[in-house]
Amino acid sequence: MRLIHNSRLPQFRTPFGAVTTGTTLSLSVILEDADPAQATLTLRTWVDEIGESLYPMTHEGDGIFSVELECTEPCLIWYSFICNIEGQPEVRLGAPQGRTGGEGVTYDYAEVPSFQVTVYKHREVRPEWYERGMVYQIFPDRYARDEHWRERTLAEVEKPRNGIQRRMVEDWNEPPVYERAEDGSIKTWDFYGGSLKGIQEDLPRIAELGFTAIYLNPIFEAASNHRYDTADYTKIDPILGTEQDFTELCEAAEKLGISIILDGVFNHTGDDSIYFNRYGNYPGVGAWQSEDSPWRDAFYFHEDGSYDCWWGVGNMPAINESSELVRERLLGKDGVIRKWLRAGAHGWRLDVADELSDDFLAEIKKAVLAEKPDALLLGEVWEDASNKISYGHLRRYLQGSELDSAMDYPFRDMVIGFLMGYKNAYQAAEDIETLRENYPREALSCALNLLSSHDRPRIISVLGGGPDESQLPECERSKWRLDENSMGLAKSRFWLATLMQMTFPGVPSIYYGDEYGLEGLTDPGNRRTMPTKENLHDFDTFAIVKNASAVRRALPFMVDGEIKAFALNDEVLAYTRTGKDGEAATVIINRSLRNSHRVTIPALGECASDVISGHECEIHNGTVTLDLYPLGSSIIYHHAEQRLQEPLDHGAGVVCHITSVPTDDGKPGTIGAPTRRFIDHLAAMGMRYWQVLPVNPTDFFRSPYAGPSAFAGNIDLLPESHEELAADFETWKARGGEDADPLYTAFKHRNADWLEKYCVYMAVKKNFEGESRHDWPADVARYNEHLIDDKRFHDEAELQAYMQYRFDLAWCELMNYAHKKGIEVIGDIPMYVSDDSADAWSEPENFWLSDTGKAIEISGAPPDNFAPEGQVWGNPTFRWDHMKQNGYSWWMDRLRRAFSLYDRVRLDHFLGFHSYFSIPAGKACADGRWLAGPGKDLFQTAYDELGPLNFIAEDLGYLTPGVRAMASTCGFPGMDVLEFSDYDVRCGVHPTPGKILYTSTHDTSTLAGWCTRSFAGGDEPSGVEVAAKLMSDALASDAPLVMMPLQDILRLGDDARMNVPGVATGNWTWQADEADVAAAEGKTAQLLRNNHRFWGEA
Repeated sequence: MRLIHNSRLPQFRTPFGAVTTGTTLSLSVILEDADPAQATLTLRTWVDEIGESLYPMTHEGDGIFSVELECTEPCLIWYSFICNIEGQPEVRLGAPQGRTGGEGVTYDYAEVPSFQVTVYKHREVRPEWYERGMVYQIFPDRYARDEHWRERTLAEVEKPRNGIQRRMVEDWNEPPVYERAEDGSIKTWDFYGGSLKGIQEDLPRIAELGFTAIYLNPIFEAASNHRYDTADYTKIDPILGTEQDFTELCEAAEKLGISIILDGVFNHTGDDSIYFNRYGNYPGVGAWQSEDSPWRDAFYFHEDGSYDCWWGVGNMPAINESSELVRERLLGKDGVIRKWLRAGAHGWRLDVADELSDDFLAEIKKAVLAEKPDALLLGEVWEDASNKISYGHLRRYLQGSELDSAMDYPFRDMVIGFLMGYKNAYQAAEDIETLRENYPREALSCALNLLSSHDRPRIISVLGGGPDESQLPECERSKWRLDENSMGLAKSRFWLATLMQMTFPGVPSIYYGDEYGLEGLTDPGNRRTMPTKENLHDFDTFAIVKNASAVRRALPFMVDGEIKAFALNDEVLAYTRTGKDGEAATVIINRSLRNSHRVTIPALGECASDVISGHECEIHNGTVTLDLYPLGSSIIYHHAEQRLQEPLDHGAGVVCHITSVPTDDGKPGTIGAPTRRFIDHLAAMGMRYWQVLPVNPTDFFRSPYAGPSAFAGNIDLLPESHEELAADFETWKARGGEDADPLYTAFKHRNADWLEKYCVYMAVKKNFEGESRHDWPADVARYNEHLIDDKRFHDEAELQAYMQYRFDLAWCELMNYAHKKGIEVIGDIPMYVSDDSADAWSEPENFWLSDTGKAIEISGAPPDNFAPEGQVWGNPTFRWDHMKQNGYSWWMDRLRRAFSLYDRVRLDHFLGFHSYFSIPAGKACADGRWLAGPGKDLFQTAYDELGPLNFIAEDLGYLTPGVRAMASTCGFPGMDVLEFSDYDVRCGVHPTPGKILYTSTHDTSTLAGWCTRSFAGGDEPSGVEVAAKLMSDALASDAPLVMMPLQDILRLGDDARMNVPGVATGNWTWQADEADVAAAEGKTAQLLRNNHRFWGEA
């Protein structure tokens, strides 16, 4: 006989895991190798405080026995099965030993391990501000000082006091130690002077790292530096600041999208407090001083004068939670819990939740929600909070009326245990599955996923193989450091741990300083001071936190998706996160220090991309196989081939700006006859695509990537001069103007969102003789709708509108001609707008500008191969937070405009949509930092409004996992440039799957110039020969599309470059020669035919 039940499979239990009240739970058992007709199966349940219940199971056929269970009240249901067959001993089917779920085990005795079902009450108003974010934990005394820290700290530590003394530590970098008395108690508390103002001053950095909540260790008045011995719940500790400081901190944090979570210590106070007043340091009579004290009932005193305290620690007397005074002071409308929520906090973390009764926790939850319906209540619980037994009592933490969730120490134990080899991948996977099954989904979403804390050694020290602290004196805990090799190992493991933290259900929590690899063993080692800027020298762990959190941001289902864990062998752990719409990614971790592993996982989509390495994975027979190096990791994003993108046609194309098109008079190329002739050449060559640079107005240096408008057309690309256009305008007006020209009316209507603003801007600029907008008078310092009627600007604005109309007509003619020839035009839009532009002038709220219109944050790039000193571009950066609130309306207008101009659009600086380099205005490039962009959210919004997107992503540069994840979710083809290949292209061209192969770009050397420099020792004929072979190899490759700058087709060297990044002058002037283009036509056509890329031919 064999009995089968697996609590994690739908054929045996539905629905999975924890269930809400009112759910009907279906349970099944399969009986094999026995006659079902002779069998009786019974479901046995146990509910604490109710007891045992037995339910007969029904035979459904084929040996399947089923029963339905109504889950009416919040509780834990423990269940097992009893099987009786006539003439045979009774058999029980229960959970595996030491577990509460999974594949059942048969037993021949009655008290078997049971399966767990958590029944909980759904919370209607969720704390989404917390669930969808990241937490930064701060130990206030050690985080940051403000300018008044010294006088404030001295004023407190120098006060005469009885009991434990206090001293100020002047040197911020002094390792913390405890000065103890002979009995082991603390003799003197050290204070470093960290403050609320110090935290407030660092809020921008915290926000820039992506944190949306700060969990503060206790901040209320107390004798100690840790402040878990509260002296007065109603006052901020004077060393930290004032209540006003707290309110201002909360207000400043809220403006940056950060909420404050407070630490509530409601199981005990300090003996040196207004309530207990053991040393007489406070006015009034405390509980210790007299039986007549109003606070006497607030504590548990015995007849001999002793009292209950937290874990026997005498300076922390336990609170009597039944005291009416205690309940009123803590839970009342004006009580502590609601007071500080009202002052600006958004949630509470409850210290030692095990010491608080279920009834008291429920009352705290009511008080919290009464003040703020979306507030958070988190508990310090060190074990599985769904089935925690405290003092012999099964707790109800996660059943809906108490905690939203707990500090996820089981997660921390699993991560450290697996990475350090204390448990294998199968055990780690089982730990994950147990959490998934036992925790309500709401509680799992709210679990605080920590790796370090004030109660645990810092994660970098743990992962580097910290010492046995039982053999280490307490005074060495804050001084001990990893050696260089151990730190290297710790960083490798830190990447794996942080990657797991950022891709796991729940809310990641970073303990202050962990982002900089701060070391420290247990208390006091884990409470070292936050390094100051001048003491930061190693940013590896900072980059790890940024990159891992970027993956979480780029793949939103890592926040709210389901999880399923499994082991691939003893050393390789995997889990798959799946979103509501079916999006999925599998995280794979190889913890081995020595062994590489080839592993195979199920393919869950048409395609699979590794967002860590950037590799596109092959799918065979429904599986993906990949290789993992020691301490290697992968995130395989499973996706459809078609995502947000519009597919490209197979073939080839040419990159050439309008001004580079040859003309007969030697002037820069223009729209009209020169472009029509050029299109004829392209068609004769067999090209499918013609890519141009941006056609918006240029700046003083003629850069098409900068200028006065992101929307307008560049009228300098028209064959007519400004004077000729002005004359045409007068003639047009004389013939009736707009009233006689319905095409003009339609043009104005189509472009109403930008046209008037641009035209007025140009009119004002002309009126003030080209001065910067920053020098204009106050009445025109910003656009308003009445300026068009100002007689100073009206006529010029009307002329500007007419010239834009002429550009539109000419451009439409060009596009129609190209389409007749089978050519599609790829346009280009710059990432940013210029500071002196109609865009910044008319809609300053979209950019980081001051009230006076001056840039606060400007764009740039960190040092790279192009510019070793970095680049300061000067464009104002976008206010993405504001743009998101209005559905990115400015960007939607901009994209509509681009799609009206081009068939396809190259997105310049695509990386900037994920993370962009922002520099405080007036500062050097070295002061810049990477900030989060809108990510996929912008493009999903565009897709929802505009349909499939004809984008090409200029994804050149350093591609982080987050950028790769965003690119994979969008599906836009990227750029694969030969010059940037990490292999010897002379041995064969191997394009990156999913990308467009470019032989060069307008920002790089020409193909011949690069080959001459890199492969020919400066010999131009030899370089041209190598370039010709590479172009032939590129066209023969399996790249779906090959794009070639016209200079490469003409085999020109670097004297024909279009642009040298970082050099302001001498760019954008190259122009082709008509004879050269005509001469190249036949050879190029034959090359495309030989490689089956000639458009229109099979």
